[in-house]
Amino acid sequence: MGKFNKPRNDAPIRVPPTDKGTIGQQKASASESKNRKIILISVCAVAAVLLISIIVGIWFFFGSPSDDGLILNNVMVSGINLGGMTRAEAKEALHKATDHTYTELDMVVELPDATLTFSPSQTGAKLDVDAVVKAAYEYGRTGSRDEREAIREASLTSTHHIALLNYLNLNLEYIKAELDGYGVNFNSTYVPSSVDFDIEVPVLDAANEKFNKNAPCQVMTLTIGAPGRYLNMEEVYNQVLDAYSFNKFLVKAEMAEAETIPEPLDLEALYEQFRVDPVDAYLDIETNEVIPEIYGYDFDLEKAMLQMELAQYGDTLEIPFRYLLPEMEGTTLSDMLFRDVLGAYETKHTTNENRNNNLRLACAAINGKILSAGETFDFNTVVGQRTAAKGYKEADAYSSGETVKTLGGGICQVSSTLYYCTLIADLQIVNRSPHSYVSSYMPMGMDATVSWGGPHFTFKNSTNYPIRIEAKVEDGYVKIQLIGTDEKDYYVEMEYEVIGSESPETIYREYEPDNADGYKDGDVITTAYKGYTVRTYKLKYDKETKELISREEDRVSRYKKRDKVVAKVNEPTEPPTEAPEPTEPKPTEPKPTEPKPTEPKPTEPEVTTPPATDPPATTPPATDPPAAESGEESSGEGNA
Repeated sequence: MGKFNKPRNDAPIRVPPTDKGTIGQQKASASESKNRKIILISVCAVAAVLLISIIVGIWFFFGSPSDDGLILNNVMVSGINLGGMTRAEAKEALHKATDHTYTELDMVVELPDATLTFSPSQTGAKLDVDAVVKAAYEYGRTGSRDEREAIREASLTSTHHIALLNYLNLNLEYIKAELDGYGVNFNSTYVPSSVDFDIEVPVLDAANEKFNKNAPCQVMTLTIGAPGRYLNMEEVYNQVLDAYSFNKFLVKAEMAEAETIPEPLDLEALYEQFRVDPVDAYLDIETNEVIPEIYGYDFDLEKAMLQMELAQYGDTLEIPFRYLLPEMEGTTLSDMLFRDVLGAYETKHTTNENRNNNLRLACAAINGKILSAGETFDFNTVVGQRTAAKGYKEADAYSSGETVKTLGGGICQVSSTLYYCTLIADLQIVNRSPHSYVSSYMPMGMDATVSWGGPHFTFKNSTNYPIRIEAKVEDGYVKIQLIGTDEKDYYVEMEYEVIGSESPETIYREYEPDNADGYKDGDVITTAYKGYTVRTYKLKYDKETKELISREEDRVSRYKKRDKVVAKVNEPTEPPTEAPEPTEPKPTEPKPTEPKPTEPKPTEPEVTTPPATDPPATTPPATDPPAAESGEESSGEGNA
């Protein structure tokens, strides 16, 4: 065709016919087409500008100004720091660290009572190294530019761990099921320890009509509590997953166990709480009635403690109670009370009715008095002050060395007779004083003087049973007995010896012939008493063999001497008479003669030994041995 190619079809080109109007229309159409092209070009230009802006924006926000292709600093995977490594270096490091762990090592979980083992074949553990390295590499390469810059900044000082659970292919359901199965068997419910009784406490008071010493005792049931244990298996499960994440294969289930231990039962406290001490039957002193015993109540503490030591959690122990018998039951006490005469003595009194009246009053005051075991008896306290209102009369008594009339005079014979009974009964003497001078109605060293305000006579019931005093004046004697329960295997006798003496002197006291007392020359004003120092002994004899068991010194008593006082009455002197003138022969004056006074021989007080009761008191000869050894000594004055 030459310079131009031939058209593809050979169809003739048809030129439409034109006229004048048609030509105008064509010109207008050409102008509109030109305008459209201009608009299209403008739109395309604007779109290009917008696209370029978007690309620049995306690059600005998501692009990295300088990407070195290395994993960020301090990115940790399975305990390995991959920071600064390339992806190839990171893969090599992980393969080296994990190729022989996840697929070869068992996961061992140590629990409180067992150890669980998970093998790789059971858990399917296998690390996808490529995926882990990709995750490590992409850390800090996603997000906005500001976010990425912040991550990069933080990686310089802090560590970021890539969790491996999503890359290990673990059979998590299997692991959790195994752990939960163990937890079901391990966990237990807390049960506190407890105490229970099968019946009420039986009546223990023998005075109660419901008392029956053969009634069954209680049985105390002790339940040894069980600890409540709870193992947080969710916590253990998380510990196992953490171990897998850090390429560790030993888990000790620590801090996952919670246990509540029951308080141990305090047997000693229970014993003190429920123990009842027995109470012996006793005599009511006021009513003179025997009060029945009260049985004790307890359990065998030593045996119960042994059972407790052998018991396990959850065990039940049965501890039987038992009666504790009192040492003295009422029936036994009734048979034993006041069955024996512990000591008895009687002393002869004078014919002085006032004095005998006083003796009767004093005996009546102490008669029937009951002393409980361990009780102390004071003569003055029981008898009380001797007054006329009580009926006491004046009789001889010692005061300042002289014999004077005083209310209640003579009652020392009652206290002395009682003292002798306490010696024979071998009771404890608390306070006793001898008279100033030897008493005629008692063996020397065995009297006890009293006076209101002192001296006192006091003794203690040192037996295990009550003692009753029986005292009376009868047939010319003061008779006293101590009635109680004699548990001794011996009886007592008393004896004394004089270990010193002092003779009285005679003293003359001058009086005028018309003296108010009417003394005549030679009258005895005060009788003489010889002074003595006496030691008493307590002799104990075997009741069966009558053999002497012991001879013990009891005490030393000192009695004063009292000088004899004799009245010396001066003779009257007659005045001279006037005589007539003497005539021869010269009268002679006869020489007057005076009667020679006679000095009475001082008399010694008679030491009397009243008839003794069983056993008899012995009175050895009063000898004058060498000087007395030191010992108890006392002297006093009182209602003789």
